[in-house]
Amino acid sequence: MRFYELPPEVENKIRDTDSRPFVRVVFELASGDVYIPDSDILECVATSYKTEAGGIVNSGELLLKGLYDVEHNAEYTTGLGVQIWYCFGERENTFFRFHLFVDNNGFQSQETGFLDKTTKVRLIDLSSKLDDIKLQHNWTDAQTVVHSVVCDRTNPENSLVHIIAKRGGLNANEINCGTLRFDIPYVVVAGSAWKELCALAKAYDAVVECGKDLTLSFIESPYDVENEYSEDSDFTLDETQITHYRFFNNNDKYANNVRLKYTRYVQTERQELWSYSDAPVWYDEDMKPYYPFTDDSRKIISDNDYQAFYTAKNEEEKTRNVVYADQLDSEQDFLDAMEVNGEDKPVIIQYDTSTYKDRAIVQLGRDGKLVGLRKASITGRAIISETNYSIFVKDDSEISVRGQIVKNVTSRFLSDDLFEDEPFCQRRAKDLLQECINCKGAYYLTTFIPLIHARVGAFMDIRLNEKSSFKKVRIDELTFRYKNKEAFSSEIWVTRV
Repeated sequence: MRFYELPPEVENKIRDTDSRPFVRVVFELASGDVYIPDSDILECVATSYKTEAGGIVNSGELLLKGLYDVEHNAEYTTGLGVQIWYCFGERENTFFRFHLFVDNNGFQSQETGFLDKTTKVRLIDLSSKLDDIKLQHNWTDAQTVVHSVVCDRTNPENSLVHIIAKRGGLNANEINCGTLRFDIPYVVVAGSAWKELCALAKAYDAVVECGKDLTLSFIESPYDVENEYSEDSDFTLDETQITHYRFFNNNDKYANNVRLKYTRYVQTERQELWSYSDAPVWYDEDMKPYYPFTDDSRKIISDNDYQAFYTAKNEEEKTRNVVYADQLDSEQDFLDAMEVNGEDKPVIIQYDTSTYKDRAIVQLGRDGKLVGLRKASITGRAIISETNYSIFVKDDSEISVRGQIVKNVTSRFLSDDLFEDEPFCQRRAKDLLQECINCKGAYYLTTFIPLIHARVGAFMDIRLNEKSSFKKVRIDELTFRYKNKEAFSSEIWVTRV
């Protein structure tokens, strides 16, 4: 992850202590953009951070002089789009940094006496909308997705990122994504669009964010071989620019044994998925079984909702449950493949393979005849589940020194496709182990430098005193504090890498 690219005029002002930054706020009204007078912006706090779920969230708070509310303008209400720009002197020296929206509390105006009139506005990004399952398309229905890839902007119909985002109301042209063509055989999308995107990003170490340019970004995965990924440091801070710091050991993130657990889904070739085997069963003179249909008491005859659950064999010939089946026998194929004693076959009353993907609904009749059924089966291609599939990776040298410290990780989105000649799930477990072992601590820093182009996930170098060397860190959270009568402050939480 790199810092945002700044216009040359703004970049030259970043370290210029004689040029005080200020905030410009734009309200996106239906009648057109409205610039709030600079003198009315008393305070502006903007924050960007990475959540435990795996996504980057942006938020903010404005304190404005005067009354900005629905009584003065009907558009000053919940959901109004707000742009936050950072400026240095002339209007041309500006940088658009945040695109946020007024939260559900709307414009909170207050008045004390006659002169003290202010309005507080809390701002959120679109992740809040994407995380509200009530606003999702078909939010009551889980969506089964088979044979998708993680993300592919050239084929959005088969891209899981685009499929999930569509549930949140986003179109393909609103999404900036990388290229991760790892096959995911089967997944059920049931949570909010934001939670599902965060879980997917966490599985592939990608950055998911409702950013300032396009509505949604899913980028910067180190496993994206088609797009540039960089861990180069883009900025340096030394002891002359850092006004305060605190160090954290961050030992809670250390582990030397990673257990990666997931349900492994495997696509099989066409095979027999179901065969009738209900008792009673008879045997002929050659001791071969068959099923006599002498009356209508058998459930496959009397029950109009008889469920034929599919099972399939894996490569080790072990029977596994089927979660999804296709390329199934047609009704005529099913009938033609039946084996009976004599010439009379059962009559097919119902043969439904479309209502469910893991079973068929079958009902047979005997038309008043005596039928000896030797075999009735359904053949098709299946996706089977290997539950509680786990990958274990550990560092014996670390364990011998510090004892065994285990980190359990679960994911629904891991792929078995190869990455650099090994299964991705195995590679991901190894990388997680290295990340847990290389736990070098974290810092909270403040600086008067307006790091307005910094991004969560980007890398920089810091030096805390002139006797130490520069340390490379990754930004986990940042806050920009602007007050019209005080110095600008950048606050960042970083982790050593």
